[in-house]
Parts: sequence; C-alpha cells; structure tokens
Amino acid sequence: VLGPEEGNKQLRRHWDTWVTEEDIRILAEEMSVNSLRLPVGDFMYKPYGPYIGCVDGANEYVDQLLEWGTKYNVNILFDIHTMKDSQNGFDNSGQSRNVEWTSVVNTWPVGLTTFLHWPVRTAEWVGIFDRKNLTYPVINYDNIQHSLDVIQEIVDRYKSHPAVLGLEPVNEPWEFTPIDTLKQFYWDAYIIVKRGATDWKFIIHDSFRFDVDIWGGFLDGCPERAIDTHIYQAWQRPASRITFYDNACSQKQAIAKMEAAFGPVVVGEWSLA
Repeated sequence: VLGPEEGNKQLRRHWDTWVTEEDIRILAEEMSVNSLRLPVGDFMYKPYGPYIGCVDGANEYVDQLLEWGTKYNVNILFDIHTMKDSQNGFDNSGQSRNVEWTSVVNTWPVGLTTFLHWPVRTAEWVGIFDRKNLTYPVINYDNIQHSLDVIQEIVDRYKSHPAVLGLEPVNEPWEFTPIDTLKQFYWDAYIIVKRGATDWKFIIHDSFRFDVDIWGGFLDGCPERAIDTHIYQAWQRPASRITFYDNACSQKQAIAKMEAAFGPVVVGEWSLA
C-alpha cells in the first residue's frame, strides 16, 4: 500500500525505536535474561515480490542487536518467521491473504464489520493446498530451495559471530504440512547449519504436532538440536484458576515424554493469559 520508499521509511522509524540498547541492558542486567529469540523474514536475505525495497537496511539492525548481545552477554537465536507463500496462513508469516468479510453494514454497534481468517486460511510454502482434502498434491520444491538458500545466507553472514546461539529454520509450519517433506527440509537445513556453524543450536518447530510418535528418534544422534513447541493458554475458553493449573501440569508431562523420546524441548512462545 505504501510502496517500497515510504514503507522502508516507516520501517526504519520503527526499527530505530522498537528495541534499543537500553532494552537489552535491562533484560540482561535487571531481569537476568541470557537468550533472545529473534524473528526474521526470509525476504531480508533473499528479497522477492512486495518486500523488495521495503526492508532495505533490516540486516543492519540485526547486526546492531548482535553487538548489543555480545556487550551484555545475551545470545541470539535466529528464528525464520516467514516463508515464501506462507508456511501457515497466519499474518505473522508475512502475508495477509485469505480474509472473508462476513458483514458490511451493521446497525449495532454502529460501523462494526467482521471477517473470517483462521477458518479460511491457506499456506502454500510447500505447494498448492487442497482445502477440500487438506493435502498437498503438488510440492513446490522451488520454494523449499529458496528457504534453504536463505538459511545458507544467514549461516554465511553470522557463522563466526559470538552472540549467535543458533537457528530455527521455520516458525510454526502448520499441521497440514506433509510430515515427510518437512522432515527432509529439517535434515537439509541441519546439514547447512552444521557445515558452516558447527557450534550453533538447531531448533525445529513441532508443526503443531507435539507427538512423540512423529518426532521421537528424529535427528537421533545429531548434536545441538532441540524441538520448539508453543503453548498459548490465551486461546482457551475462560475457566477457573485450577483449570489453568491442571493444563500447565499436563503440559509438563507431555514435555517430559518428548524429552525422553526426542531430546531437549524449548517453549519458544507462550502465554498464561
């Protein structure tokens, strides 16, 4: 909507103020935080489509954050939050498609409009999605290669930086992603990381399938890997305090089972609200 020139201007204004050195100092010295998970866009490293020009200079801010990390002993986990054509259909994957307006004119509240997003979303990073059968009849290997090329760019740029903890190759690939395709992507990404940055941690997301039958034994014997799961009690229905306590306890048991079957577990996103 803004175009690349104005879009970049607004983004730079945001980057200048959203996270500052003082924020990192407070996290490290006053809150004892020693690690940060940094979401980055694939388009920052291999620009395409509407992102060309809009995100110019983004990596300079990443470089600055890493210097602050070194200064305050905070390490940084790169999390590739977007994939070309979206890995989950969410707006946080770098796209805002798949919206159906369900009302146009309302008498009360005045001016209210509503829409659907989650029930009609789609994700085409790994291919063309068949919403009727919830499958991918055709896999888009060009998109997958694009993602691997992005990982290579990040490794080449930061492999020697002391503040980097590691890399998460894709954030929240949705549950309809073909599991064999996703696992192959993880294998290929792991090899890229370990060839260039042997000390980096390699974190995979569970694809909203935190299941030992799926992930137990995967990457077995590979060093420095962990699995990320996201726990949002915020999306549950309102309930009593004890209900949230019981849920937290059940999560603890599930995590313990996954640690035994796969290895280390990271809760990269969470909310107790």
